[in-house]
Amino acid sequence: FLLGDSLKLLGDVGGWLRAMHGRFGPTFRCCFFGTHVVVVDCDVYERALSKLDSSAQFVPLWPTGFQQLLGRNALQFLDGGSGSRGGRHRRLKRKVIDALSTTELRLFLPRIEAIVRQEFESMVEETAAHGHTTLMPHAMRIVKQVILELVLGPGAIRPEEYLQDTSKILLDGMIAAPIDLGRFSAFGRAMGVRRNYRRDVERQLAAKLAEAAARGGQRETEATHGVAAEGPSQTKTLLSRLTKECEHGAGLSVLEMQDMLISLLFGGSLTTAETMQWAVVELSRSDHWRGRLAEEQRRMAEVAARGAGLAAAWGSSPPEGSRSPCPETLAACYETLRLHCPIDVLLRAVEEDVDLGGDCGTVPAGWWVAVHMTERGLRLGPEFDPSRWQGKAAASEVTAFGLGPHVCVGRQLALWELQTFLHVWLTGYDVEVMSDETYHQTGLKRFKDGLPVKVRPLDKPRS
Repeated sequence: FLLGDSLKLLGDVGGWLRAMHGRFGPTFRCCFFGTHVVVVDCDVYERALSKLDSSAQFVPLWPTGFQQLLGRNALQFLDGGSGSRGGRHRRLKRKVIDALSTTELRLFLPRIEAIVRQEFESMVEETAAHGHTTLMPHAMRIVKQVILELVLGPGAIRPEEYLQDTSKILLDGMIAAPIDLGRFSAFGRAMGVRRNYRRDVERQLAAKLAEAAARGGQRETEATHGVAAEGPSQTKTLLSRLTKECEHGAGLSVLEMQDMLISLLFGGSLTTAETMQWAVVELSRSDHWRGRLAEEQRRMAEVAARGAGLAAAWGSSPPEGSRSPCPETLAACYETLRLHCPIDVLLRAVEEDVDLGGDCGTVPAGWWVAVHMTERGLRLGPEFDPSRWQGKAAASEVTAFGLGPHVCVGRQLALWELQTFLHVWLTGYDVEVMSDETYHQTGLKRFKDGLPVKVRPLDKPRS
């Protein structure tokens, strides 16, 4: 009873859940670590649970160790939705969404492109020197460098500490006993990652406060002597925007900033970096779709060359929606996320008995509910076919960014990173996948040996 189905969490969780749905229908019961869990598909969630989720009565549920690692101020741990219970979640979410708006992210798009191109050049050099390279660490570096520069500003990072696969360290710590023995325990190593992030947020926040105080003193001096104040010398960091009071409430505290940064890094590593790898694999298997996307991106490159770069080619369009200048590339991102959603379930708890409707039964008060997010998308079949998304302004079947009030605030950033990655690849480089063998780690499907590839300039033929 104590173990129940717990060991399934360490293997192919998605495959096991799909098999169980095939046997028992849209809902079934199981047991994880001595706790009763009701697994439901997205249809049942929308019919019977989404209103509870929107009114803060469908309580987020995460392991204690995971909450300590990401921080109890992380959005995914707070009660969401309407009412007083969801107030703090709404305040933090609105402030982060405003800071990550389309307008703000477009200003950062040239830097995203430069970071992606830098990593492709590194992979070219490694291929020339060793005969191959591995995509996974470079995808991780792209995602983490983008987030760290966006939040803390350029020059605020130490690559030797940040640009490693900390997602593995955090995942190992998440399922380990929450005992902090430093580098001698999995949880301790994960907490070490958290402490590093906290230190830099505190340092950067102190620097920003000192800078603001200095500017205030300068403005007072300039006003006294009749000198006009100069505008800001560079785009504000996400940290500087989030720590200011606005119509959505007080600025974020140091602890809230720290937890937000860790959540962005962890979510980016799990979703964006993994999806970059799967996009390369799926498009390498399909000459047809790789060719279509390459043609679309060549047109984007021509527009960018005539204007002021990739940001100018995008114009005022957001990274998704009916106005996208590269709809087939966006469709390929949706299709990759549909087939390879990195997180299979959302865990919640109900505070009172909930009738699931139909013949699905009742969830007793206090029981856990696991919403199987990937089941709906996989109903569409196992084939990689981006055409299924063309003409769709939204992609409800893509649940990689979550459901309900806890949907990921980094969705636009992730989609812009993914499309920029595909643009740089398909307009400048040839990527040859050497092996796409996979394995399962803590419920995640990952590439063995970090996805070995050969990367060459596009004008250099394969040997």
